[in-house]
Amino acid sequence: MRIDRIAATAVLAAAATAAAAGVAHAAPAPAAAVSVQGSEQGIAFTTAPAADGRLVTTVASGAFAVTGGAVTLSDAAGTVVAALPLTVQTAGGALDLRPVVADAGRTLTLTPVSQTGEVQPVQDETTARKQYNAGVGAIIGAGIGAVIGFFLGGVGALVTVPIGAGIGALIGFSTP
Repeated sequence: MRIDRIAATAVLAAAATAAAAGVAHAAPAPAAAVSVQGSEQGIAFTTAPAADGRLVTTVASGAFAVTGGAVTLSDAAGTVVAALPLTVQTAGGALDLRPVVADAGRTLTLTPVSQTGEVQPVQDETTARKQYNAGVGAIIGAGIGAVIGFFLGGVGALVTVPIGAGIGALIGFSTP
């Protein structure tokens, strides 16, 4: 009787592990294209991220210009209505922005650049994906730990759930 209980536990654990392996390798859904539309002192604008991490802003009237250490936005009369510094402080340190003004000043493209001159994406997609996989792995590992703990008398789940969650998170974080 005891061997049947252990065999059933092993079969359930193997099935849960096989199901978890299929879920852990699933790719996250692609991010939806986001654009922001608004108006700054009567100048309509649209801002959207490009696939390579650049930020593109287009204005209907007015013009962008690079002046010293800032990008300025002027209205049709030439009055500066907004200014954006080309160095931005973030939690990770200073980030330089490389501006490109095109279309007679109506389009501004900003590319984030590190202090060493390397182009930096706005979001580190690899780290975000690994954190997502770690969360999914932790949930699946906790589920497997709960099943194993249930068959060990219920109280065993106090030990097997955190261990399963930790192992699942490690496996999830290490997947590409």
